[in-house]
Amino acid sequence: MRHITANTAQKDFNDVIDSVIRFDEPVTIVTDDSKVAVLLSMENWSGIQETLYLHSIPGMVQSIKDASAELLADGIDASEVDFGV
Repeated sequence: MRHITANTAQKDFNDVIDSVIRFDEPVTIVTDDSKVAVLLSMENWSGIQETLYLHSIPGMVQSIKDASAELLADGIDASEVDFGV
């Protein structure tokens, strides 16, 4: 994760946003008084929201782990499966 000062973020705001989106990498922004913020792409934010939602459903995490283990046991790489999403 890239770290920049608030002054740099303010001066180069459009470039910082473009970089976050293009490289899909969050940027940590630190103020002069050591306060910290993180700028991330909408894609990253949506992924975080989806993960939190899935974790909020009782039994969902274990179900995902079980399905992944079943695929591995069958010799199938989960990254090759089309989940229709």
